[in-house]
Amino acid sequence: MRARNRIATWAIGALVVMGYLASGIYSVDSDESGVAFVFGRAVGRDVLPGIHWNPPRPFGRVVVEKTATNFVMPIGYRLAPGMGPTISSLWLTGGTNIVSGRLNVQYSIESLTDFLVAHEDPQEFLRRAGERVLTRFLVSESVDGVLASRRAELRSAVRQGVQELLAAEGVGIAVQSVTIEELAPPRDGRVRGAFQDVQNATADRERAALEARAFRRQVLAEAEGEAERLLSEARADRHRRIELASGETGRFLALAREHARAPRVTEQRLYLETLERLLPGLETYVVDAGEEGAVNLRVVR
Repeated sequence: MRARNRIATWAIGALVVMGYLASGIYSVDSDESGVAFVFGRAVGRDVLPGIHWNPPRPFGRVVVEKTATNFVMPIGYRLAPGMGPTISSLWLTGGTNIVSGRLNVQYSIESLTDFLVAHEDPQEFLRRAGERVLTRFLVSESVDGVLASRRAELRSAVRQGVQELLAAEGVGIAVQSVTIEELAPPRDGRVRGAFQDVQNATADRERAALEARAFRRQVLAEAEGEAERLLSEARADRHRRIELASGETGRFLALAREHARAPRVTEQRLYLETLERLLPGLETYVVDAGEEGAVNLRVVR
């Protein structure tokens, strides 16, 4: 009886141990990455997709996050759950002007281990880095450049600057792109209307420049086509004249050889051939002879 109880106790203990060890099995999907910790230390860094095992709690833990997905970090505003964005932040530009701006930073988790270990709040660090770089760019630019012509440079500068700060801290975040949601004067009607007029004028200028370039390309294409046509006609006429001259030269050389062999016969033949060509086009007049056989001719041309 005691032996039977002992065996049952060992079986139950084995099942408990096996269940405890089995609870350490975890899976990572294809769009995810995992980090395994043992006694608070990362022992499995950026675990690839598949089935894995790690000592379960309290000795270890596993964090699995999606790393093949792009996330969005708002800069200059915050999104409340179930609500739209809050009012955009105001930024100071060069010349002590103020603009209202909102940016979105699209990012992905490049290294989940660094993302979890390097900083206690990596998303907040990303937000602060974006605000810092945006402020640094805006205070060095005029308000006209910020609102009109320097938007592309702003996106590039924010993306590069934020990535440099993240890399310096080793946060494990890769910035994919930066988009401007709003970059406009404050919501005062007169100020915003004036700047809107400036932007409309700039857009009209760009549109006119695009139309002018398109017209220029069209005119150049037509001119090039006409030039190619004239060159083709000139080449064809050149070829025709060369062939004609070559034929005349060959005929003349053949006549020269015949004349060298039989001068009198050749001259007589050329004379007769010339008469055959000329006489059909001439008008012939028959005039009776007058007294003493004299003929009085008056040729009027």
